[in-house]
Amino acid sequence: TTANPAGLTARQLEVAQLVADGLTNAEIAEHLVMSVRTVDSHVAAVLDKLEVATRRQVARRAAELGLRPDRS
Repeated sequence: TTANPAGLTARQLEVAQLVADGLTNAEIAEHLVMSVRTVDSHVAAVLDKLEVATRRQVARRAAELGLRPDRS
């Protein structure tokens, strides 16, 4: 988790990137081959660690932290 300023795990970082790309939890689950319930937990952790309330804010915050290119 020290690899990024938000303290996201590698899996949370993957989930954050997919959330920022606009995928639903079901689509993320299919893409990462995990249950939707597990994705729900990861998304909740991402929102908490990035200190945001919405999926849209995930993309913005991730770009601000250098976790992904700014696509806005």
